[in-house]
Amino acid sequence: MRRGVLWITAVVSSRRLRLQSHGVAAANAFSASAPSTTRSSTSSDMSSCSSATSGRPDALGVHLERIRSDKNEVLILDGGTGEELFRRGVPDDRKIWSATAVVNEKHHRCLRDVHKSFIDAGSDAITSNSYGITPGVGFSREDLVKYVGLAGLLARQSINEDGKSVVCGSLGPLVESYRPDLVSEHAEGVEFYKLMATALAPNVDCLLAETMSSVEESTQAVEAVGSLPSQIRRPLMVSYTLNSAGKIRSGESVLEAIPKVLRFAGRQEVDLIAVLFNCAEPEAITKAFEEISGEGNLQQLLQDNDIQLGAYANRLTPVPDQWSLEESEEAQAVRDDLSPPEYYNKFVKKWVRDFGVQLVGGCCGITPEHISYMRSHLRPTA
Repeated sequence: MRRGVLWITAVVSSRRLRLQSHGVAAANAFSASAPSTTRSSTSSDMSSCSSATSGRPDALGVHLERIRSDKNEVLILDGGTGEELFRRGVPDDRKIWSATAVVNEKHHRCLRDVHKSFIDAGSDAITSNSYGITPGVGFSREDLVKYVGLAGLLARQSINEDGKSVVCGSLGPLVESYRPDLVSEHAEGVEFYKLMATALAPNVDCLLAETMSSVEESTQAVEAVGSLPSQIRRPLMVSYTLNSAGKIRSGESVLEAIPKVLRFAGRQEVDLIAVLFNCAEPEAITKAFEEISGEGNLQQLLQDNDIQLGAYANRLTPVPDQWSLEESEEAQAVRDDLSPPEYYNKFVKKWVRDFGVQLVGGCCGITPEHISYMRSHLRPTA
């Protein structure tokens, strides 16, 4: 969720990512009127790809089977790794943010402890701390591959290989969070996401393109995953950040965005397993689910493609539309009305009960205590 000074020689005034062409073709335009694309035989088996190629237990496949066979079951994600690191004394670097805990070896133990704390609290899945490792904050291509890969390894080292814990590989915005106006051009974004996904692949069970602020941004990650060799291609989850009105930060309606990304993933032969909303006010996420619940055709499309819905809100005060790290003097303030009971009872409980959401967790400011409270109510006997 952070950005620093761009390392690339670019049109800085536009604050967009500009690189020399690597010969990556832009994606074909997609249309909301295109026919629905259900899973192909190529992608339908992808949820077991990670374990099959690594020899690890298929934790992701086990959890997907569990929630697909029982609509009352949930998969519990982790909380806000970055804010939890800062709470434990890791410096909040205003350029690379939580990536400090990956780049600086002296913080590796703390990072592993944070991952473990979420598992111990009840998370079924943790997410690699690779969100802040991007070209937009100054990482060279070589360092990008090095540290993104290391973030995946540190996450993998934090769990027991007992087939119960899933490791998700974070693919965050390349330039800036919450800013659809600063999304890199398509071919450039695909190239970088491909580098990151490749670096993560050996140690993750699935990839998570998170805090996406537009459909365009998310399709860059989708195309990158689809371009990977089959032996390292992982299932993908896509998560959008929302404004206070419950729309994607670009202004696109979730009713328009979800069919577009589903159809695009189908054409790319990507095993898209879930669409989520994250790093937004929980009230905004509720508005998005209310829209989805009132649209029967969209619900049928999700069912036909076996797509789960998910949410992991933040505990921050509303983030302005033109927010940027380099212009912020301090971290965004944390709300005082989202304690573990309040977050669960006002929001998570409703998402699960009323909207059939089966992947839940938290983003910035959501602690292991929040996850523990959530677990005790959602899966008390598990």
